[in-house]
This record gives sequence, structure tokens and C-alpha cells, in this order.
Amino acid sequence: MAAMGGAEGLGNKSIAHLVKAFGNAKTAWAASVEELFNSGVRKNAIEAFINFRQQHPDAPENLVSYCERQKIKLCCIFDEDYPPILKEIDTPPMFFYYRGTLQPHAQRIGIVGSRRNTSYGESVALELGEQLAAAGLTVVSGAARGIDTFAHRGALKTGRTVAVLGCGINYIFPRENKKLFEAIAESGVVLSEFPPNLKPNLGTFPARNRIIAGLSKGVIVVEADLRSGALITSGYAGDYGRDVFAVPGQIYAKMSRGCNELIRDGAILIKGAQDILNEYDLAPKNKPKQEPQIILNVTAAKVLEVIPFDKFITDDEIIDKLDDINPNELPGIMLELEMKNCVEEDAGRYKRKVDGYKIGKAESKPSLDDAAAKVLAVIPFDKFITDDEIIDKLDGINPNELPSIMLELEMKNCVEEDAGRYKRKVGG
Repeated sequence: MAAMGGAEGLGNKSIAHLVKAFGNAKTAWAASVEELFNSGVRKNAIEAFINFRQQHPDAPENLVSYCERQKIKLCCIFDEDYPPILKEIDTPPMFFYYRGTLQPHAQRIGIVGSRRNTSYGESVALELGEQLAAAGLTVVSGAARGIDTFAHRGALKTGRTVAVLGCGINYIFPRENKKLFEAIAESGVVLSEFPPNLKPNLGTFPARNRIIAGLSKGVIVVEADLRSGALITSGYAGDYGRDVFAVPGQIYAKMSRGCNELIRDGAILIKGAQDILNEYDLAPKNKPKQEPQIILNVTAAKVLEVIPFDKFITDDEIIDKLDDINPNELPGIMLELEMKNCVEEDAGRYKRKVDGYKIGKAESKPSLDDAAAKVLAVIPFDKFITDDEIIDKLDGINPNELPSIMLELEMKNCVEEDAGRYKRKVGG
């Protein structure tokens, strides 16, 4: 069946019709020209299939051999591992390629958003991914730059995630996410319905978005402008009867215009992972009993210290009490404090709820390869530096490899990132 997908112009509906007409994909592949034209499938699709079959008579066998060599797995719509929820949509993929381990009956939640996220969106996506995965939900996203990447990274900290690609499974896009894809395949799934080496194009992303919506019981839009692809995904979710959630933002913020309009049009407003868990009557997985502990980074701890217990104060009042806080970072910090139940918010003002907390530290020396260790060694503790400054300090590092090295260092909690600059967090 997957070999039939190599015929450009023969889509999912046509393949489904042929399989149904002939009983199975093997018989459809071997059918005569006359039988194919009498199958009821539109003429131009049949002509595309016949031409492809004539040019590639051994395509089924070659595809199986190729997938075995490349360690790619195939899942067809009739297989037991095919997710039942995906069969519910109008045009389910008849097959898809994947790496990792399928869990067909898992409960999944989609998290999508802009490629050009703000620090606020980054914080939200990381927190939602981490907390929803910790509660047992599988986080589904599109592996793009921006919100998708942060949602995957958050989920990898505590559970499973599924990356649905808008290109072939052997084409790494974006390039800097190579390490991320490998990490997802180890503990979750990377999948694509496209031929393994297909490059992304304008048509592949909407097709990818329908699968994200189809796999998920609900879709969360974190940040989106009015013409964002994330809104295409939420549109599919609405069409398929899935829940649509949106994270609100400032009315003047470009990257929140799409979310705010979704909320106006009926999407469910959420302020954190607990809203999703409440909606689905879920609770975090049971863990060994221990004293509750809130872990904050140094910056968030400084902000919390100046917020009083007995009255609400504004962002401006918080900034006035601190000398070394970037005002642009404060919305993300306040979101973190809200999601960790450290503060109470009312109309843009905040009041403190907790006293005890712990400042997070790396528990053990991270394991790094030689290239990552060399990069880490030149990054200072006391200031942020750019990619170019890192490259200037090193002789033997390929600049094209640096994005994936920095991602590895971030995921291992070795560096802190801010607007594309990096500061070191660990000593070894």
C-alpha cells in the first residue's frame, strides 16, 4: 500500500477506494489497466498510478528493503498498531512511516503555535508539555521551530511525545532539530505519511496538521498570529469534533491575536496544565509520597521574594523592586510562578501564595560528547553570549552542527537560553 503512495496524484482517498475495490493493496497493485479504469477512481489518478507502476515495477519490494536498511517502520490503516482515533477523520492516512514505539490507544493532546514565538510562548509551551506528559498524556506537535519544539522538549522531560513531520521521515527539517528527533524516537514516535526523502513544501504542512488534530483528543494553541498554521490545525480539530483550547495573551501582542480570536469564537481559555487535566478529569500520576517542593530558578525566586502575601501588586511595582530583571522576561516568569501555584493573579496584579521553595540545581554531572564538552567550556557563567561568539572561541567546531549541540546542552540543563544567546549553568 505504501508503494502506491509514490504515485504523485494518487491520494489517500484514491488508494482507499482501490484497496476496497480489489480487496487488498497487493491485488490492486497487480490489477490490469482495464480493471483499474473500471474501479471507479477518477481517470487522472489511475493514469498517475499506471505510469508510476510501469516506471517502478518493483516498488513494493524495494520500499520494504529500503525501510529495513534505514530502520524505518511502516504502519498501515489495517494494522493493529494504527491509532483508532486517527481513523475517525475524513481522510486518514492509509499508511505512515515512523521511528519509535506506537501506543495506539494512548490519550493524546496536541500543542501547536507560532514558529516566531515570544519568551512568554516558550515558557507556556515548555510548562504545558512537561506537566501534561507527567500526567500521562502524550503530547503531539509538528516538530517545527518555535512552540512545537518547546512543547516536545517539555514533554521529553517527563513522558512521551509524538512528532508529526511535514516532510519525509529521512529529511531533517528544521536541521537544528536533528538531536530532538532522535530523542523523541527513543521514548516516543516520529512519524510522516510522506515518502521518506520528500522535502517540505506548501502542501505538506496542512496535510501534517490534519494528522496532529486527528491523533489528539484536544488541541492547544499557545501563540498564533492571525494567519498562523496553528489555526489550520485548530480548524481541523474543530471539524473533527476535538476540543480546541487557547492560551490568552495581551490584546496588543501580535503573536496572541490568533489565540484571542479563537477564544472569542468559542475555544476554551486555559491558564495552565491543570485546566486541561480538569477538563478530562485527569490527575498527575501517583508518585512516592514526599514533602511538597517547589523548584524555581534564581530569577523566578528573586521575583517571588518581592511579591507580598497581603496585597496584590502590578508588574511595574515588581520591576521597581528589582534592579537586574529584564522587563521583557517578566511575563514568562509570572506565568511560571502562576503555573507552580506560587502566586495568585487578579486583573494583571499578583499576590504571593507560598513561602517555601527550592532553587533548582543540576543533580549530577551531565554526560557530554567531546564536541558538546568543548562548546560548554567556552560559555561563561556570568553573561549571555551568541552563537557567533561561541564559534569565534573554537577552532574545530562546524558552525552547522552548533544548533544541535546547543539543543543538547539545553536539554541536559547545562546552559540557559535567552533570545538566541546562552549562559552556562553547570560546572562540569
